[in-house]
Amino acid sequence: MLAISHAATALLVKRCWPDAPMGWVLVCVELPGILWVALSAAGIEDAAYMPYSHSLATLLALSWALWLLVGTLLRRRALAAAAVAGILAHLGLDLVLHLEPLAVVPFLSPVHVGLSLYATPPLAIAAALVYGLLCWLVFRGGKTLLAAIVLLTLAQLVYPAPLAIDIAVAMAAVWYLSRARAAELEHPNRRLARAFA
Repeated sequence: MLAISHAATALLVKRCWPDAPMGWVLVCVELPGILWVALSAAGIEDAAYMPYSHSLATLLALSWALWLLVGTLLRRRALAAAAVAGILAHLGLDLVLHLEPLAVVPFLSPVHVGLSLYATPPLAIAAALVYGLLCWLVFRGGKTLLAAIVLLTLAQLVYPAPLAIDIAVAMAAVWYLSRARAAELEHPNRRLARAFA
């Protein structure tokens, strides 16, 4: 469900934390979706039931845990900030676009929140397209990256791919097509964890 919108968020995060490796940023912005794929494969969650991977409490706890691990224990505050921003941006997009409202706290509260824009797919696609274009503009990406964002967003109208495939294609496209621009943004003496660049 519009994994390209989450992957496009990585472009915004990279602009804010230019030395955070794009691979790390992409994993962080897609992490709730990746967790959902794993939990869905295990039969714990499905498209309408996501109490673990997509509740507000879960994503806030995951952000806090990554901040503690990466920012405090490993003393990599830029990587931790990029991770937290990516996860919280995923949450923000899902609050607007998700088909089903998100649980506030898994199993403890019947309260669910969200606009459920995806209940009207053309409206959700239009909103996701505008968001993707804004991410691309802020990042100042190339034309091929823009084409990928537009095509992968519009493809959801014709054939909504299974989420695991959607996530993999979106991450690969954004990573590959943003490499040159991402490298331009990095300060040569402050490149972080080059194995993930």
